[in-house]
Amino acid sequence: TGVFNFAFGSEAYAAGVVYAELFSHGVPPWLGALFVVFVVAPIFGAVLDMGLFSRIPAGNTTAKTISALGVMVFLPEIVQTILGPVSIYSPDPPFFGNGRVAQLGSIALSGPEMSTIICTAFVLALLMLILRSRRLGLPIRAAVESPKLLELTGIDSRWVLRSSWMISTSLAGLAGVLLAANTPGTVVTQNFTNVLVVAVAAAAIGGLKNLPVSVIGGVLLGIALNVAQGYLPTNSIWSTALLPSLPFFLLLAMLIFHPALRRLEVVSDPMASVLPPLSAPALAIRPPHIHQTVRRFRWPFLVISFLVATAFTPGIWISALSTGAALSIVFLSITLMTGLAGQLSLAQAAFAGVGAFTTAQLSINEHVPLLVAAVAGAALAGLGGVIASLPALRLRGLPVTILTFCLALLADNLIFPTSWIGGGSQLLFVARPHLFKINMDGVDSKSFFIFVFVVMMIVTGIVHLLLRGTTGRALAASHASAAGALSSGVPVRRFTVVLFALSAAIAGLGGALYAMNEQSAIPNAYNWFYGPTYLVIVVTVGVTSVEGAIEAGLGYALLNQLVSYLPSSVGGSGGQAALTILLLSLGAFTYAKHPEGIVEYVKQQVALKVFRARPSVVHVTHSIEHDAHS
Repeated sequence: TGVFNFAFGSEAYAAGVVYAELFSHGVPPWLGALFVVFVVAPIFGAVLDMGLFSRIPAGNTTAKTISALGVMVFLPEIVQTILGPVSIYSPDPPFFGNGRVAQLGSIALSGPEMSTIICTAFVLALLMLILRSRRLGLPIRAAVESPKLLELTGIDSRWVLRSSWMISTSLAGLAGVLLAANTPGTVVTQNFTNVLVVAVAAAAIGGLKNLPVSVIGGVLLGIALNVAQGYLPTNSIWSTALLPSLPFFLLLAMLIFHPALRRLEVVSDPMASVLPPLSAPALAIRPPHIHQTVRRFRWPFLVISFLVATAFTPGIWISALSTGAALSIVFLSITLMTGLAGQLSLAQAAFAGVGAFTTAQLSINEHVPLLVAAVAGAALAGLGGVIASLPALRLRGLPVTILTFCLALLADNLIFPTSWIGGGSQLLFVARPHLFKINMDGVDSKSFFIFVFVVMMIVTGIVHLLLRGTTGRALAASHASAAGALSSGVPVRRFTVVLFALSAAIAGLGGALYAMNEQSAIPNAYNWFYGPTYLVIVVTVGVTSVEGAIEAGLGYALLNQLVSYLPSSVGGSGGQAALTILLLSLGAFTYAKHPEGIVEYVKQQVALKVFRARPSVVHVTHSIEHDAHS
């Protein structure tokens, strides 16, 4: 399809849930599997293409990636919201029972295993026939390379790509059906995401092109993991953490050394030069009177809001505001990374976790003063950003996104579960600071909110200076053209390292403050899912400005508090937070048309209507917008 589909795991999860629900209502397994794979999944793929991906320009890889991340975040939440707080139990396999159905030498094959082997062999043979045919395979490959060039031969590339999406989601549906039947207990989204990463690593072995080599690589990887599991001590770190993380290490190595993955964003379309250029974010061409109005009233509005919050807000909402201020700091790191440098990082929640756990461990075990521990946590997260930047020096764009996704999964599977970092199964208590003998321990402490608010404003000022200063311009030039920036004397590699380090340190500081507000630090609060979720939320509100990060953080916390008054059944097994994420992730689907953020776009439209009473200003505004787009 020409899209790196981060949502493949979520699509498989949704298909697995539908299959399990059909099975629980008495539908025969084979009929439920056929219905999911050949009806539900293809229709969903066609809807994705018609409503979303076909509307994104061919060269806008960033918009395609963000849209795929939006589907990745949105789909599990909508499934959990619809089903409610119930457990989805694993169904029977589609074609055989759960018992032993075959004996291959000394190996006993169960029903789920036989279903998986037969379906995989059938799909491999069918796909090889399709992709090698002139009638189907050649147009599919050509539509990815150059849709416009394919249309010159008289073939409608839109229908070819739509067919590819339908095939892709059917494969995701089949994977979901098989995995739901192979997983004992309940159907949970985490298992499907792990399969996504293992599948990408296997596909990378085949260079993302060779189907047999990819399948062989995936089978060998699965064999290696399962055989090694039998020789490692049970409940050791080797068995519970290092071995399950092997596919992530493999994918990291592939990203660094495999040419096919490093060139994921290299444009090979011979018709790329005739495509219209992408429009600039509207924030960059904000009309002067709107920009001046925002600058004039920003600080008075902020001060008035702060005074009203501290004087009249009930206690439980003060806690929500403290959460929002801490999250705003984490979101500012996304503004720095994505809004300024154009890199999509999915590891910011992991860096926030590094700051939180470092603060907890130093304050508890080493008796380090809390604020000193928080600064140390931010510094350690910054060091993690430096380490993450080293492989990123050879990558740009989509490979960096995959790299940070792997880092988030490694932190979630390998680092945070250990007792000497994340506390293991124990809850790490995090105190609140005591400044000038002021007690901030209460859940509704207004003094703690003031403290977090002040830190947020300091970080906001730093990020604002970077956005508007020499460093920001150098990073923006590197994002626009690395070769052009190098020819102008910009040290791109050094700025990349500084950007990763500073962004990770800001996220670590926000994570430390978030843990202080919650008065605890647990691995689940910083798991891999929050990385893409936070990115999608900031993109929805406005990723190119500091005010967008603050609005996203406060809006997320306040909306989460608001939906907590709804019945407990709303939000499903993910709780009311699932509904909050669901509502705030919708804006990611508008990124291609409004890269400044849908909330920022609405603000500008409201401001334009307010100023329409001044014809001269409106005339100047339209002239500026027309010139900027030209």
